[in-house]
Amino acid sequence: MSGRLTRRLREGVARETGGRVPRWFARFGRRATWGVPWRALWRWSSGRTPSGDRRSTAQFLLGRMLLLPAVAFAVLALAATAYFDLQGRTEQLRDRYAPAVVELTHARTSLMLAQHEAEHRLGTGKREPLPQTALVGLGERYPSLLTEASQSLNSAAQTKALRKAQAQEVRVISGLVVAYDYWINWANSHHGSDVLRKAGMEYAADLLGKGTGPIDATSPALLDRIRSLEKALRADVDDLSAWDALPVGAASAAVLAALFFAFTVVGTLNFVRGQLRIRSPLLTVYAVPVLLVLVVLASGAAVQHQAQRHVRHTAENLGGISVPQAPGDGTEKEIESEMKSEIRTDHLIEDEAELLAANLRDTHPGAWTSAAALALALAAATTVACGFTLFHYGRRHLAIHWRSP
Repeated sequence: MSGRLTRRLREGVARETGGRVPRWFARFGRRATWGVPWRALWRWSSGRTPSGDRRSTAQFLLGRMLLLPAVAFAVLALAATAYFDLQGRTEQLRDRYAPAVVELTHARTSLMLAQHEAEHRLGTGKREPLPQTALVGLGERYPSLLTEASQSLNSAAQTKALRKAQAQEVRVISGLVVAYDYWINWANSHHGSDVLRKAGMEYAADLLGKGTGPIDATSPALLDRIRSLEKALRADVDDLSAWDALPVGAASAAVLAALFFAFTVVGTLNFVRGQLRIRSPLLTVYAVPVLLVLVVLASGAAVQHQAQRHVRHTAENLGGISVPQAPGDGTEKEIESEMKSEIRTDHLIEDEAELLAANLRDTHPGAWTSAAALALALAAATTVACGFTLFHYGRRHLAIHWRSP
């Protein structure tokens, strides 16, 4: 009895506030409230009044002539912003940061290999200098490795990936390389004296550092300074390869605007068919490229982001490459093992650099920029065509509307 009275009171209140309502609305009022905004949006989209009547044909078509191109251009602008921001990051990683990381790794390993060659020639610890050192000195490999290290540092500075302070740090490192070479040559010139030779080698080794401990940006050691620069570049690579607020926000807004555009186009087609008795496949064809451009740009963005992740992965791998030094008395077996280790290190760097170049070659902006620009241009042209098509459908109604007082 109490439930029946409550139901009657609820139906009576509904009739008093909104007129006659369906029974399901009184029974499922809360569920029906969710459908009200959608029904109102559909009425607006299809040009109907709350009572179900059609709106003025001239006013409706005039509004859609302006609204559809405006929404479509908003979709294209947001999608282009998201895509070209992502592509700009890929260009920076490909043209600046990836070469800089590779060159710094080359410089660091070349210095370590040069130190191994100097120790092999001049001896260190219990090792004695090679007998031919008195005749040929350091040989050809040590100066070649040191030249490679200097060239790699210069190449890293020219990539424009380094900030002003980092570029200054590279110049400091280059100066320390010269000082390191000076002490190695000084030890070579005094190879006949064990005390002076060992003192020069120890000073050069302290200046170079081990390059295996914790990274310290304030360390005076050469290898620690290079590793600190590599760490800073890897942090920049992580920032550039991560999802940023601008492309994510622009892409999300573009998707929402595209949904609104598609909904508005469907409502416009409904109005044109019901009011003008016109089936308009042409308007549909003109509207489709605006939605397809999102697919094209999303495909390109996925490839670009994959390339960014590969640069980040390669930078991490290069940071872990080192040249292990096996302690010993300089026997032939140990020297051969060290030479094989050095060759493996060179091959690791070359393999990572080649793999990185091969993956980035597929994301060259020329192809993707052309595809994106073509898709955007086609969508913009069809967007304008949508407006002209609606003008064509309602030109007589618009002429009467403009002539009427």
